[in-house]
Amino acid sequence: MTDQHRSIGPVLPVEQVLSIGQVLDLLKGDFADITISKIRFLESQGLIDPERNQSGYRKFTEADVNRLRWILEQQRDHFLPLKVIKERIHHQDFEGAGASRESNSDGHGTLGPERPNPLDPGKVSVSLSLDELASASGLRQSEIAELQKFGLIEPLGKGPLVQYGTEAVIVAKVAAGFLAHGLEPRHLRAYKSAAEREAGMMEQRIMPMVMQRTARSRQQSQDTLVELINLGSELRLSLLRCALADHTG
Repeated sequence: MTDQHRSIGPVLPVEQVLSIGQVLDLLKGDFADITISKIRFLESQGLIDPERNQSGYRKFTEADVNRLRWILEQQRDHFLPLKVIKERIHHQDFEGAGASRESNSDGHGTLGPERPNPLDPGKVSVSLSLDELASASGLRQSEIAELQKFGLIEPLGKGPLVQYGTEAVIVAKVAAGFLAHGLEPRHLRAYKSAAEREAGMMEQRIMPMVMQRTARSRQQSQDTLVELINLGSELRLSLLRCALADHTG
């Protein structure tokens, strides 16, 4: 594991092993939905493989806990289905996950760790079925259909086997939070309309650069988009604070 991953959450002393209950206590502060049953299920799916003592009780080492934490992060932050996580573990991608995330934070233009690239969704590219999207987001299929009806989610291509990509997963996950507060998919159309108007304004600004069709002009257009999106986010948040000031004290 990378040093970055070892710095996330409590770290076990060298050679110490934990029971499944102790692992649960160690991780539940970061993962509210973690349960002993879930840990056992991940083991049954071959995602973790703790040793057992002579009495048959599981013994979790630091490496076991780090891997389990990484798996839970992939589910919570990247919305990956277990089959994709298992493939990444098989190829040992999890070993470099922390380092790659750190390098991406300041690898574009003037972006630093506090200004991530807004053009990068920051998620591993995925292709999920409707069932998998519902499972990853916590939405019902009917709610996903409503989001699709109002143009908030778009499937990848067309055909009998409909698949959904990374942005659909992000939208579905965020929409689930709105729906939990009593809002409906139709209420979220305002966000799509605002995004389309904002995108149109930005396209007008970068179009002269795009039309030059050079590597330098393309990079300039990307840098300009990043800056405009970040500025727009800051402006939007400030305007929201002003608009809601009467309710926030």
